[in-house]
Amino acid sequence: MNASSPLAALNGVPATVVGGYLGSGKTTLINGWLQDPAHRRWAVLVNDLGSINVDAERLRRGDGRVLVLTDGCVCCTLRDGLGAALLELARRPEPPAHVLIETSGMAIPERVAAHLQLHGLTLARTLLVVDLERIEALWADPWVGELVQQQFAGVDVLQFSKGDRLEPSVVAERRRWLEDRLAQLSQQPVPPFHEERQLARSDLWLQQVPISRAQLQAWASRLPAEVLRVKGEVWLAETPEGPVRFDRVGDRIELAAAPQRPWRSALQRCGQLVAISRATAPTPSWPLVA
Repeated sequence: MNASSPLAALNGVPATVVGGYLGSGKTTLINGWLQDPAHRRWAVLVNDLGSINVDAERLRRGDGRVLVLTDGCVCCTLRDGLGAALLELARRPEPPAHVLIETSGMAIPERVAAHLQLHGLTLARTLLVVDLERIEALWADPWVGELVQQQFAGVDVLQFSKGDRLEPSVVAERRRWLEDRLAQLSQQPVPPFHEERQLARSDLWLQQVPISRAQLQAWASRLPAEVLRVKGEVWLAETPEGPVRFDRVGDRIELAAAPQRPWRSALQRCGQLVAISRATAPTPSWPLVA
């Protein structure tokens, strides 16, 4: 890379790409890495800064686009694109020791890795988080199955998740099943690549008044299959002291028992959910709250 390039400061910095389908557990894995002292001065590029679990004592500064932690870690949002996030890192006084990129759940990690190398970073590894609980269903899904299979291309490491929800014998069976499918896949021509924007759309819901836990769960259970994922924070009537994390992937609904943090102020109480749906799906019917 030319020394005059705005990204020259990142030339040669090792990078790890973390991919995986929607709800596979990428953020959980990244949050665990951020707690490890061995990862000081790492830069983490994520799709949703709100999903990064940072204790107040570790947060030195944050402006909505960048979180700076006391141990030197930096977390940036990818909402303005990979190039913009890398430029944000390159402008910092000291380059990161390692760059970790969380891909979108509908992205092909191999493609993201290729873009990183074009920007001058050194690819350390490409890791794919695999949801053992849902991989068989996703693999065979008539709409997203081809995408899920493409996500395995060029991956160096498989990180299995959700295995704690299954019996050990089922975990072993799923792993053998996946090994057989990957062996078959390697003998076939690579399927055509679909642009992410052709596959999915996103819609945002801002919640201005509280909703009951039961009402929210009932609404989530009625969502059609075209809605692939809904995630964010909600304002529950039962827990008015702070927002509660919500995540719905397929038939699996996860609603935290208690708020992870207090509201920043009484005037800023507002829930926010993002729905990721098939590109051809209509806008989701959001909960009706009085």
